[in-house]
This record gives sequence, structure tokens and C-alpha cells, in this order.
Amino acid sequence: MHFVPLLSLLGLAASASATIGASQMVSNIDQITELSSSTNDIAQSISVVNVFSTGPQLINNFKDIIQTATNDITAMNTKRSIHARQECLDVTDIERCIQDLGEIVDDPSEILGSKRFVKVEKKRQDAPAYSDTEQQAVCTAFREFVMIHQELLKTVIGKHGLLSLTPFTKPIAAVLQTLEGGVDELAFGIIDSVPTCAQDATQNKNSLDSTLRDARDKYDQ
Repeated sequence: MHFVPLLSLLGLAASASATIGASQMVSNIDQITELSSSTNDIAQSISVVNVFSTGPQLINNFKDIIQTATNDITAMNTKRSIHARQECLDVTDIERCIQDLGEIVDDPSEILGSKRFVKVEKKRQDAPAYSDTEQQAVCTAFREFVMIHQELLKTVIGKHGLLSLTPFTKPIAAVLQTLEGGVDELAFGIIDSVPTCAQDATQNKNSLDSTLRDARDKYDQ
């Protein structure tokens, strides 16, 4: 199994709030939100006439969202983590990479060893606090991301009937599953950095998780 890429994902949220300022975190979230919005435009435009040209565009934009999120967060991580996460993005067998992610996340201590995992948890606790105003700005940006991204996912769910007539359903299912893991890690990092509005951020994360599962399950049939 590809353990190294998943190790980097486990370190993602741990080092996020420890190495960047609140304004940069807001900017990073906004960047992904804008890309989600443009991807929704593509999804909405899919029709019987253009499905074979817009379908690949949709898949590529989802990959761009994953890559953009990764690029934003690599600045918060070590060089080793950057290299490892890039390996996961570049693998030819994306479904195998996804399978490995599920296995690691289910029980990370089993793979990393208890000492290694404790170190990750300690890092999460050591993240410096933002001011109340900064935390609210981060929560607001995250809430906006969740709203826009859910709109995208609902559009994609609505286009399933048409896309199911094409060879694009499996690739879409694969990117959705990859996205689900990445969004979870990003959300945990955000929640850790905003104790004053963590409850709202957690509710937003849970809501997005539900929509992501709906979309993934729809295309993974």
C-alpha cells in the first residue's frame, strides 16, 4: 500500500493553523470557493448536445480543486509531506490511492504506530490561536465555501442521469472520493484553528460531508 501519501494527509490539518496567518487561510479558502463556483458553471452547462466535451472539463476542474487545495496546504507542511501528497495526486491508479486513504484514516495509529500518531495529535493542540475577529473571518470564508461547493455537488447529482450515458461516471466518482478525504482534512484544520466558532464550522463540515457522500454514492453505483 502507498503509506507515505496518506501520512502526509494525516499531517495536513495538524500543521495548517500553526504555520500561516488567518488572512492567508481566508485567501486560500476563497481561492477554492471561486474554483468551485466556476466548476458549477461548467456542470450547469452540461447538456445532451455538449456532454462529451463538457464532461471531461468537469472532471478536470474537480482535479483542479483537489490540486488547488493541496497547493494551498503544502505551504503549511514539510517538504516530505509535499512530496508525498504529490505522489498521491500523480498516481495512475487513483482508485488504489483512494483505497489506501480509507485504510489509513480508519485506523492511522495501526499504520503509523502509537508514538507517531501521538505526535500528530500534539501538533494539533499546539496551533496558535487567532484573534476572535480573525477566527470569525476564517469561519465566514469556510461557510461560504461550503455553500458554493454544495451547490456544485447538487448540480452534479442532478446531471447524473445524463452523465450516466457516458464513460465519465467512474472518473467522476473517483475524483469525488478523493475530494471527500481532502475536504475532511482541510475542515479539521480549520476547526482546530477557530475555537470561538468551531461549533458552526463543525456543523458546516458535517453538512458538506453529507452532500459529498450523496454525490459520491450517486456516481459510485
